[in-house]
Order: sequence, then C-alpha cells, then structure tokens
Amino acid sequence: MQKEVIKNFYHRHMNNRVLKGMLKMYRRGKRRGKKIRVVFLCQMPQLWNKLEGIYQEMQDSPFFTCMILVVPDVSVAGGHQQESLQFFRQLGGTDRVRMAQGKDGLLSLQELQPDYVFYQRPYDHYLPEEYRSYVVANYARICYVPYAYACTKPVEASCYNQAFFQNVYLFFAENSYAGKLMYNRERERYRQGQKKVFDLGYPALDKIQKAEAENSLFWQGETKETWRMLWCPRWTTEQNLGSSHFFDYKEKFPELVQEEKDYSLVFRPHPMMFDNFVKTGEMTEDEVKSYISVYEREERLFYDKEADYYATLWKSDVLIADLTTVMVEYLVTRKPIIYCVSEIAYNGFMKGILAGCYCVESWEELKDTVSMLQRGQDPLKEKRNAVADSLLKGKENAAKAITEEVKKDFYNG
Repeated sequence: MQKEVIKNFYHRHMNNRVLKGMLKMYRRGKRRGKKIRVVFLCQMPQLWNKLEGIYQEMQDSPFFTCMILVVPDVSVAGGHQQESLQFFRQLGGTDRVRMAQGKDGLLSLQELQPDYVFYQRPYDHYLPEEYRSYVVANYARICYVPYAYACTKPVEASCYNQAFFQNVYLFFAENSYAGKLMYNRERERYRQGQKKVFDLGYPALDKIQKAEAENSLFWQGETKETWRMLWCPRWTTEQNLGSSHFFDYKEKFPELVQEEKDYSLVFRPHPMMFDNFVKTGEMTEDEVKSYISVYEREERLFYDKEADYYATLWKSDVLIADLTTVMVEYLVTRKPIIYCVSEIAYNGFMKGILAGCYCVESWEELKDTVSMLQRGQDPLKEKRNAVADSLLKGKENAAKAITEEVKKDFYNG
C-alpha cells in the first residue's frame, strides 16, 4: 500500500527534481542486498547465442538470479516448435528453465516477479498477449539486445518498430548507428532518464571469437585442400526485405560442388526460410524435403539447421550470402565474404560492411569470384580487416559490460 501511495504521488509531481531524488534514494534502500531477478523470454534456439553470454555472466554473478521462460513460437510449424522447446529444456533444470505453456495454461510472468525481462525479438505479435512488451512494461523493465543487424532502410522500420521500442527501457544497441537512431527518435525520454541506450558492443561477436577452437559438425572428414563454402540464403523473396537468391542458385550450388571435386558446401538457410516458402506457396512441403535430401545423400554437401553455427564459420573458407547478420558475424574470422546483391536502400552501417565484401549480381560473377578466392587471390583482404577492426576494437567483453549496466541501473537507478 505504501509503495502505491508513493508511486501515485511521484506521477503527480514527476517534474519535481527534489521529489525525484527522494524517490531514487527510497528505491536504492529497498533494493540494497536484494538479488536482481532477470527473465529471458525465449522462442528461437537460433537466436539464443545473442543472449547466451549475458545469461552466463548473470548466472555466474552473486547479484543475479536468472530464468529462461520458453514460449511456443507461432511463427514456425508445430514440429519445429517442439524442437525449440527441447533445445531450451537442455539448458538447465526447472529452477532455471520454465515452459510457458503448461497443463493449466500459460505461466504467469508477473508472478515470477522479474525486475528485468530480456526479449529475443522486437515483435509482440509472435507472443501471447500477456507476454507482450506493453503488458510486461507495467511491472518490469524491458531490455533488448538486437537479434540481428538492421542493414537497410526498409528493414530498420521492422527491426526498430516503434510499437515495441516505446516499451524498451534498456536498449543495448548493436552499434553506434543503431544507438544514435533510437536516441534521436525519443530524445526527450532518454534525456529524462525514462529510457537508456548503450553502445557496448555485440555479445555474439565475443562468442564467435571464442568458438575458433571448437569443432564443427561439418567437414570433419574433409581434407585441408577442400575449398569449404558456407551458403546462407535469405528467408523471403520480398525485395524490400532483402530478397532471397535461393531460387536462383538452389540447383547451381549442388551442381558446382559435384563438378569441382575440391569444393565442399554447407547450406544454412535462415531458420524461417522453408516455413515461409511453404506458407507463401513458393514451395510445397514435399519440394522442401526433396531439396534437403540432396544435401543428405550427396558427398561434400551438408545441410545445417543447428542452433549454434559459430564453429562452422571458422571451419569454412568463404561465406556466400544474401542480406544477413551472418555477414557481419563472419567478419570476426576475417575470411572473404561474397554478397549476392539485392536492389534495396542500404543504411550507413551496411555501406561500411559492404566495402569489405565481394558484391556479385549473377551466377557467373559469383562462380568466378569463388574460383579467384580458391586460387588464393583476395584483393579486398586489407579492406575487410579494417572493417573487422572497426567492429571489434574497444568493444570486447560486451556481455560483461551489459551485465554491469543492468546491475548499476538496479542498485543506483
């Protein structure tokens, strides 16, 4: 009751600096000695590596108590939902991992009494009503680390959609471009301390650097002489969302590997790609199964649907990709990137990334570039290294830095 009286009084006089200071001191006193309760709201195993480092830092800290709440993902097929649930179940016992869906309905997030809630994606419509940001923001502080880099102007509108971000209290931007973009959008709220934005680096890049010594599921039996390609097509053919080249090259890549006996290929599509193509009618389920079977039966062809792919980045020799965050992540390895060009308006951040990539517009150009790199010719190497340096230097240990900011916000905010 006392808490509600203070809260109501504060909102009536929120512009009074003296009262603000008094309330802050009251909060600090109440929180002293209390563990910080953090819930990670998760749906997609493929995105867990963006938050895993933060979760681990908090788990190892005496100041935090953490839980993963696993929510069924309505954006994918039912069978894939079960795979997702099983992935998260393996991360810990019931004290650390809880299933949102139970026999008696959805678990109440509010009853878990979180101080902070981390979201995997900035899209409320994939979540049940009670887990959406505008509901949760009434009793917890929402935190967000982007699951991907927004690389184009059209995609920015989706990745930084206002409906979700207006409820985000702590935004840990993937780069300074995104940080400035969001600050300028709600400048007054940031100035008043109602929201906070930080540019501390991208936790996934730290994890990639640590994965260099790990073993990949692929290429274990391949010789060192084999030229190892990693192909990552986009999930949609819509031009304003990046435009997948899957249908242009889906037959050509297996043929190339069969023709060139010293080539090998791991095919890793976006996790939503096949489900989306079936939904749009661009493929049938039988066509999907038939295509995947090519990679299961032919030599030197592999289909990758694993949640963790960082070791595979290191074991490959070149990345061939449509518009994807994997392009940015791959720069950590400092190996060459071939980008399949899409007619779309790139933002300032992506223009810098593309300066270190080989941009191709046709199959012949792609094949010639692969051949050039396989022969050891890499004219963009120095430029690519400079781009990688701009991403990594001064941004080491991002997960630790983010954890410290949450701790600081709780005890001092």
